[in-house]
Amino acid sequence: MTTLEDIRLLVERGFYEEALEKITELLHPVDQVKALGYLAFVLAREGGYDWVSDVISDSIYIADKIKGAAEKAVAYAIIGSTLSILDYEEDSVEMFSKALDQAERIKDPITKGRVLSRLAYRLAISGHSETAIDLFNTAFDTIIGAEIKYTEKVDGLIRTGELMEKAGDALTAKDAMRFYGMAFDIFDKLHVNQRAAIVEKKIELCRTVMDVGLPEIRAALLEGRNRYALALIERKYHGVMRFLGELEVAMWMKRVNNREYLDVIERAFQESKDIRLTESNVQRIATILTDLGSLRRALEFASMISDVRQKSEALKAIALELGKRREFEEAFKLTEGIPDEEVRGEVITELTAMRGAGETI
Repeated sequence: MTTLEDIRLLVERGFYEEALEKITELLHPVDQVKALGYLAFVLAREGGYDWVSDVISDSIYIADKIKGAAEKAVAYAIIGSTLSILDYEEDSVEMFSKALDQAERIKDPITKGRVLSRLAYRLAISGHSETAIDLFNTAFDTIIGAEIKYTEKVDGLIRTGELMEKAGDALTAKDAMRFYGMAFDIFDKLHVNQRAAIVEKKIELCRTVMDVGLPEIRAALLEGRNRYALALIERKYHGVMRFLGELEVAMWMKRVNNREYLDVIERAFQESKDIRLTESNVQRIATILTDLGSLRRALEFASMISDVRQKSEALKAIALELGKRREFEEAFKLTEGIPDEEVRGEVITELTAMRGAGETI
């Protein structure tokens, strides 16, 4: 029996005609649409544009023939996301509109909620984050409001959370955060503790590698393949972004107790000669270096910040880190250079309290 994986392997090896023939052997029309979408994507990537329109037409023909509203909605959404990836935005919007029309015809609330979740996932990976979030919320409300057994409701909500998480996995760190946050809330409230812990770790990773948090880089770091993540950063980024990315990886390694983060910091500085820095770059680097405990270097960058408030906050963070190390003489001396009087007063108060607490232990 032919499977989706069989088709994918044929496409990856360049056997496009054979793959097209094998697609008809797939039992489920939604799988056929998925396979055709992958084929269209690879053909476009490899320059086979003459084939793409025919492949898309075939997938639409199959979707139109599906009788069930649920499967039809999912098929249209798959085509919509494929068209979006191929930059046919108007056609993509039309397909998603058709998908939503079909979803509205579904009577069973659990089925409808699950289909809406799948549509939301497809919208998310197509770059329509706001619409996707709204649709995920609609799916959630549909399942919550269903008059069914509690266990069925929980199963539906968990599936929605899984698709939210999957959407986050496919997006950059900045875009992924909201989807992960929604997924975490579901898993946490339903006491799916292991799943909640995994998503929480993904959220922490997104916050850490915010500047270079591509899905493949985050996946590598989650799996502990730090060298591969650094190789990806070297391949995809240059100049200050590469420097920032390497520091972010070092920060993640420190958080997971990998002592090799110190080597990554040194390498980043060795390879960062003559990089051009903006004000926001300098602020971000100063923050990362403070978190890494590289306070001398953090101070160098903090001193370069021109914005008074931002510079004061950067120096405050360094001074408080010195306080945590019980290096109060140097910490208080640093406060003299904080330009904002209000921030300077806050730091002095906090350092005084820290020192007093240490003396009473």
